[in-house]
Amino acid sequence: MNKRYIPLFKKLDEEKICHESRHIFQDKIYRKFIRDIANKKFANLEDILIMANDINTKVIKLGKGKWYS
Repeated sequence: MNKRYIPLFKKLDEEKICHESRHIFQDKIYRKFIRDIANKKFANLEDILIMANDINTKVIKLGKGKWYS
C-alpha cells in the first residue's frame, strides 16, 4: 500500500466518524488517487493496480449499503 494513503485509510476506520465525514474522506481518497495518476506519482501500472485494489477493498466495499445526503 502506498504510504501516502495510510492516514486517509486510518481515518475511515475510526468508529466515531459519522457517515458524512466518512463520505468526505472517501472523496478525498478518490481525488488523490486520480491526481496521483495524472501527476505520475506511481512508478508503474502494477503500482496503480495495487492501489486501486486497496481502494476497492478499504473504501468502496466498506461504503456499500450506506446512504449519503
